[in-house]
Amino acid sequence: MKKLIYLLGIICLMASCSEDYTNWADPQSNPSEEPSIVELSVEPAAPVVFADVTAETLQLFIPSVTTNEEGVTTTYEGILASADGSRTIKLATDENGYVPAEELIAAVESLYGKRPVAREIPVTVIATSTINGVSVQNEATTIFTATPNAPEIEEAYYITGTPNSWNNSDTSYELSNGGQDPYENPVFTCTIPAGEGDVEFKVTPKSGLGGDWSKCLVATDEEGKFATNNAGGNFKITAVEGARYYRITFDMMEQTWSYEALAFSNFVYEIGNESDWSTAHALYSPNADGIYQGYYWLNGEFKFKPNANNWNGDWEYDGDNRIADNGSGINCPAADAAFYQIDVNLQSMTYAVTQVKSITMVGSHNGWNPADSNMHMTYNTATGAWEGRLVLSDAANVKFAMNDDWAVSWGGANGDPAAFDNLTQYNGKDLAVEAGTYSVQLFLSYEGNNKVVFTKQ
Repeated sequence: MKKLIYLLGIICLMASCSEDYTNWADPQSNPSEEPSIVELSVEPAAPVVFADVTAETLQLFIPSVTTNEEGVTTTYEGILASADGSRTIKLATDENGYVPAEELIAAVESLYGKRPVAREIPVTVIATSTINGVSVQNEATTIFTATPNAPEIEEAYYITGTPNSWNNSDTSYELSNGGQDPYENPVFTCTIPAGEGDVEFKVTPKSGLGGDWSKCLVATDEEGKFATNNAGGNFKITAVEGARYYRITFDMMEQTWSYEALAFSNFVYEIGNESDWSTAHALYSPNADGIYQGYYWLNGEFKFKPNANNWNGDWEYDGDNRIADNGSGINCPAADAAFYQIDVNLQSMTYAVTQVKSITMVGSHNGWNPADSNMHMTYNTATGAWEGRLVLSDAANVKFAMNDDWAVSWGGANGDPAAFDNLTQYNGKDLAVEAGTYSVQLFLSYEGNNKVVFTKQ
């Protein structure tokens, strides 16, 4: 009996172990999970003409995100690029690719200007999707087509009226913006003589020269505004007592105009780094017509001013050899240390500096050769004179030529061959110099103040 009970116990124990047995040679596995997928696609938005925009927002692109997850949120940015790709502007959009109209218009104008032509603008779209707290970024490209809003601006305009006897083909009085892109600088100016009495005129665009009055800019009933296509009356400047000229200004973008009465003085002044900003150098206008010239050593930045003893109304650098009384405080770009011919035109508010590379003592002693390097003088910054040594075996006629040419030369003023203390560059007389050896000093500054000193050795 005992043996039977023991056998039954062993059988039960073996059966129990069989139920819990796991074959570890057969590996376990869990069901596979599908990976998260987020895909971005972008289509171009409809072309936009900014002149027609009334909505507060504009669609930059049409986005679409495909995902196999639930509860995915996505934000978008559009990066607009310039035509050459050198500049970009990033704009945040809503879930449908819309952006505030003002921001989009400003971005396009910054990258492409205001010229009213259709622009195909490369746009890179960046979509940032959030999945269970993890950010995933996708990128796609498209094109946004927009036409900026601006009036048509031509490259040149002309005053047609009292100053030129209403000659619609005459280009004597050109409104100029300094040759810049008119959509970058739409401000055009022209200076006309005041004459006697009131001045009336229209403005003829370049495309309307030769008798086509239909394209003229004309005055409107609203003061300071103008109309196009000859849809108005003549511009009128009521005579200003004492005025010698009028500077006329047109803003072709804002379609406004104004004028300023001018009475130019005989002198304006250069001042700059060459004197530690302490000495004003006179530039002279013989006809008091706003066109000035002088000759001085420059070394660094400089500027111009109307008065020798104060800074009232000084003119700042306004870009591309232009000057303006605009309070910018910007000096004219630095000039290399050298002697210069300096020109200022207050009619056009421009300036120029031309380096005087050489002064030649030219005359009968060297066959009147202005390029004779043996007769070159040397500028002495200590004395402020061009200096040289001249040996004359016989009496000679002498002049002084600039930059190896006859374009600018100095001789005696008023036809006087002995006017050593009053040289002119306008048809100067040959100077009569006796035979001998001379130390020569030529002092140049402005017309009426130029002189030469011959010191016999």
